[in-house]
Amino acid sequence: MRDDAPKYAKPLNTHPVPWRTSSFTVADSEFVLRITLGEMLIEDGFWIALPNDLAPLSLRELFKRVFPTDRSLQHPFLQRLDVKGNPDLPEMYDALVEVFIREELDLCTVDTYVNHGPKLDDSAVVSRHLTKSDGPPVLDLVLEQRFSAIDYAVRREDFRDAGEALTWMSSRVLLYFVGALEYVLPTEPDDNADTALLPIAQSLVEEGLVERPADSGTFGITELGMEALHEMTAEAENVIERYEVFADVLCDPESGGECDFGTGAGIDLRIPVYEAEGLSPVRVVLLVELCEGEFVRIDVDWRLAIQDRELFEELLLPVVERPLVDEEDLDAIIDAGFAFMEQQTHEASLANEDEQLRRSIDPY
Repeated sequence: MRDDAPKYAKPLNTHPVPWRTSSFTVADSEFVLRITLGEMLIEDGFWIALPNDLAPLSLRELFKRVFPTDRSLQHPFLQRLDVKGNPDLPEMYDALVEVFIREELDLCTVDTYVNHGPKLDDSAVVSRHLTKSDGPPVLDLVLEQRFSAIDYAVRREDFRDAGEALTWMSSRVLLYFVGALEYVLPTEPDDNADTALLPIAQSLVEEGLVERPADSGTFGITELGMEALHEMTAEAENVIERYEVFADVLCDPESGGECDFGTGAGIDLRIPVYEAEGLSPVRVVLLVELCEGEFVRIDVDWRLAIQDRELFEELLLPVVERPLVDEEDLDAIIDAGFAFMEQQTHEASLANEDEQLRRSIDPY
């Protein structure tokens, strides 16, 4: 796949086209919905036989009907899956439900195409795009699922547009390198990479965070810039201290919501927790990665990389590819996580008091 190709969901399965190889029969009153994702091979796709009375629906209406988020409404469609021919179809169905949930939550965009054909609008009528050769009518679709943390931040209204978001991110990286890592940026550089940083540096000058003294020939961080840098670092450290417990959560809903933390076998729920706590996930993740040295470790020239949207999209991908958690379950997890931290702090305090008492009795 090309480096500039959109990020697609991973292939769901690898099976031959079921209705051609299994004993499953599609009735005359039915049509087949087949879906592949991105560059997935057609024989790896999901398929389901649907009643013809769904053919007059629009694509939007069809997807909402066939892939509802309400589990009880999914049952009639799960019964239509040819699990004998392909036992993985229920798992593929769940994956597609998740695709549409993520789209509804603005975590991704989903473009729909006729296989080897044009892009379809959500209002396109299903019946007009059914094809038939030697088998049942088929609605043969390709879905392209695209993830963009920057677009998501704009939809959240954290920034006015992508340009503002990229300006803020690149300027904070440069401020960190100039202020915390003492990177020397000439005001009239000979190096192309340094020259490319000048517009970013100028934006910091306009904010009063860096200055360009005529006698030094280099940009320098101002007192206001040092304050901003300290605030960035403090914000990142506070986020790490308060929410790191949610980086490894093992929770079984069937056990009444009981959770374990730090087992090494859990999932990372920090992004959903950030949002539930009213934080901007893009801002938080950028500051944490910056202060933890992520930009120092990248294997390309950071001066050029911070002007490339793809770098930030890659670093911020966890913002939109985060696990999906029911709001009620997430509230319970957050309460359990803070209670766990409080208990850990209490136990550490008791252990410290015991150690101090032991030393007072036996200083040696």
